[in-house]
Amino acid sequence: MKNINFFVYGSLREGFFNYDKYLAGKVLEKKDARLENMRLYHMPYKGYPAITPGEDVILGEIMVINEDDYESTMKAMDEMEGFISENNPENEYHKIILEVENIQNKEKEKCYIYFYNKDKDDIFERDAVYVSHGDWKKHMLNK
Repeated sequence: MKNINFFVYGSLREGFFNYDKYLAGKVLEKKDARLENMRLYHMPYKGYPAITPGEDVILGEIMVINEDDYESTMKAMDEMEGFISENNPENEYHKIILEVENIQNKEKEKCYIYFYNKDKDDIFERDAVYVSHGDWKKHMLNK
């Protein structure tokens, strides 16, 4: 069975701290991509982003992980994202499979996506910063 790729939009994007920690040396291919029907936020009180269901387009990257590193990388990313199990109310991020568009060739593929469980965050509504252009990398580089 073919491994499902990951769509990353925040600190796992190339050039950021979690890419270096979790993905460097394990990525076979990286593709610029977009995800529709989400909203992007920066959480300054945590130092990383969140996406929630919405109507915006989120920019990020599809990460194709080396076969030999796939299982260990997925496990490490689940731990980093606070993903315990499907629909678990204690997840920091839920993990689902959604269709993502490769920006270069306009092809769509199903990818794992982590989206934020804001029900577990009492200050999200008050303190999270909405990033209307949908690009956390741009948001952080222009701060």
